[in-house]
Amino acid sequence: QGGLSPRPLMSVPHILADEASCYYHGYVLAEMSVHHTRAYFKSKYGQLVDNKAIGKDLQESYWKPGNSEMFLDMVEKLTGRPLSADAWVAELNEPMDKLLESERKDYE
Repeated sequence: QGGLSPRPLMSVPHILADEASCYYHGYVLAEMSVHHTRAYFKSKYGQLVDNKAIGKDLQESYWKPGNSEMFLDMVEKLTGRPLSADAWVAELNEPMDKLLESERKDYE
């Protein structure tokens, strides 16, 4: 572990190495769904912090079905849109000062 490798990190094929590309794929899907779902709740409720309705929505749409539904289907069922990177990319493109200002307002 550690140090330079003759192979690019994302090309490690062995799942037992904890560096397999399938792990990265899962992390990207999870991060993308967080931003996608967060954007949906912001448009639906405006306020995220201390909003009890969001917990109820998450419970019914994500936690209650568990593994009985496909992940992408659950995201689309809740948000009304197929999973996309649009919300994540929009946040990444937002200037840092504006992003920090909007995040502060969410907590006031």
